[in-house]
Amino acid sequence: MTDIRSTITRQPVSVDRSTSIRDAARVMERQGVGALLVVEDGNNLVGIVTDRDIVLRGVARDVSPDGRIDALTTTEVITIPAGVDVERAYRVFRDHAFRRLPVMEGRRVVGLLSVDDLLIRNERQVADLIHPLADEVFAPHHEAGLPQPTATAPAEPAARAPAAVGVEAEPAAVPELPPRRRQMRAAPGDTLVVHRRATRQQDRTGEIFEVRSPAGDPPFAVRWSDTGHVSFVYPGPDAEVRHRGEPAPSSAR
Repeated sequence: MTDIRSTITRQPVSVDRSTSIRDAARVMERQGVGALLVVEDGNNLVGIVTDRDIVLRGVARDVSPDGRIDALTTTEVITIPAGVDVERAYRVFRDHAFRRLPVMEGRRVVGLLSVDDLLIRNERQVADLIHPLADEVFAPHHEAGLPQPTATAPAEPAARAPAAVGVEAEPAAVPELPPRRRQMRAAPGDTLVVHRRATRQQDRTGEIFEVRSPAGDPPFAVRWSDTGHVSFVYPGPDAEVRHRGEPAPSSAR
């Protein structure tokens, strides 16, 4: 059984309920998150507020940015115990129309599980399954052929041309296997480039601002330059990472 705590990819970001709307928005921007847990007395959960709440409940209604963040907070929050299995979280997300689920140990908040966390978990499981298959395609491990029948009398060894005096005979060449596919790794601040070779459109680029794996493996959180939208990406063979400081391509493909 896989419990919820092993699926959470980062610690939750929280603010006190008396924090101003302006300061809460700055915390979101600084931490790169779209939701904050609103607490009181240290770690007692009051509710949750999202960037969408700030826009629709605050900005759209002319609420002063100096007002308290708990004025925009959703207080009827469904939570989940930390020790339950991941399948329970799938059911909760399926039955309710929200994207984030506070994880609790008693009355203490220990995490914030999102739908993105479950999607990333699924992507990693699929990747673990696909990568060995891809390696077999690019570098197959051929099985031995059928055994040959044994001759009644031992066959004479094939005659071999004598080697030149003082020169060692070269061993038979070993066929070279295709190289394994290069692991794509990145760090915040790098650029993801998706090449559109099949069309006349320009390559799509985006800034990588979050990498969930300590080793820098996908998926990456990317803010796309053409739309400004953010999405989690597991790059395909048409993508490459341009590391910070590398020169940009001289022209679009």
